[in-house]
Amino acid sequence: MPLLDRYEHGTPCWVDLATSDLDAAKKFYSGLFGWSYIDEEMGEMGIDTYSMAMVDDIATATIYELGPDQLRPVAKPAWNVYVVVNDIEAAVKSVQENSGTVVVDATDVDRAGRVAVVEDPSGCQTTLWQPEEFQGSLIRAEPGALTWLEHVSTDLKRSKGFYEDVLGVETVTAPQGDLDEYTMWIVGDILVAGMFQWPDEMIADGVPSMWFVYFQVSDLDAAVDYVESNGGKAMAEAPVVNAVGRFIVLRDPQGADFCAIEPHRQRE
Repeated sequence: MPLLDRYEHGTPCWVDLATSDLDAAKKFYSGLFGWSYIDEEMGEMGIDTYSMAMVDDIATATIYELGPDQLRPVAKPAWNVYVVVNDIEAAVKSVQENSGTVVVDATDVDRAGRVAVVEDPSGCQTTLWQPEEFQGSLIRAEPGALTWLEHVSTDLKRSKGFYEDVLGVETVTAPQGDLDEYTMWIVGDILVAGMFQWPDEMIADGVPSMWFVYFQVSDLDAAVDYVESNGGKAMAEAPVVNAVGRFIVLRDPQGADFCAIEPHRQRE
């Protein structure tokens, strides 16, 4: 897939992992996805070591260790999703006007861009990013690279309306697989993310709204074997198969959930 050079307003552009053990997480994901790393300091965000995960010398994600006094308040290991906005102050204002919460107001991150952390009405945190020198993950849909983002909500109707109003994305909702309603985010005729609602029993059990990040693999079965042999676990008995490929939710040894997907075309 050709390298990207920028992202349009309303498009998820970047992910980072807040973990409880930086060295262990780097080793785990390096073995799984073949990542190498470039370590940087991110003082503006209160992060001593911000490890850029590289695929073919292109950054696709970052890992950092949880600590006190960081910009983003994260209580446990989790993947965080960044969405591009053209005017971060206007986006933050729109969050407040549409029943969202501003967790961290807009602030500069050196010359890279401006960042804010917000929470939608269903309780899911999203990081807004107004890029300057840093655009995000410019490699997509390659083995080891970020491939897809999915917002899983406790209230699909409310979440969908919130992101339509705040980000200006278009949405289309239709059945997909076992889901009666699966919503696609559309930016400029391009599908940029998905959204669906947790089953009622999971909502009753207190499962919160969250983002799922998908990374592409060449062999899903081998990826699952690696995860289970290195302190992680598969969160389902078997992969899901749809029109795009085979995928499964996994949990890393520190407790952060993510998805691995093997596109069908790799088996052709």
